[in-house]
Amino acid sequence: MTTSRQWLYLSIAFAFVLIATSALLPMPWFGGKTVIEEVTSETQTEKTFHLITTEYKTTVNGREMEVYRWNPGNLVVREGDRIKLVMHGVHGKVHHFSLKEFGLQGTVKKGKATTVRFVADKPGTYELICHNHHGVDQNGPMVAYITVLPEKEQ
Repeated sequence: MTTSRQWLYLSIAFAFVLIATSALLPMPWFGGKTVIEEVTSETQTEKTFHLITTEYKTTVNGREMEVYRWNPGNLVVREGDRIKLVMHGVHGKVHHFSLKEFGLQGTVKKGKATTVRFVADKPGTYELICHNHHGVDQNGPMVAYITVLPEKEQ
């Protein structure tokens, strides 16, 4: 005769088999992916980087000098990564920027955040340039370098 404890153990074992089967078998509503592949791809969809506009001031020979920078000034990502840049306007009234190799341009205003997204699909090093501070005469150059490493070999 079967006891209630045996039914409980049998029900738990059946639940584990059902969960494992649904996690490991491809599901048509996930585009043929398994549940594990679908959840993993959702959690790795985007890498977020926060950059701030930074101003440095100093006095040289009685003359005040200032320079603007993106902080951090260097980012390293992998080919194929989906990137989200959140740029915070901390110093300077306005910064018009571009990342031309990825077709991005926009404006960061003091006290605001500007978000752009792109896929790092080309290995190399690219410049995120502020056009308000592109040279020494404009208190720059205000450039951040984004390095895209080649995709790992499988």
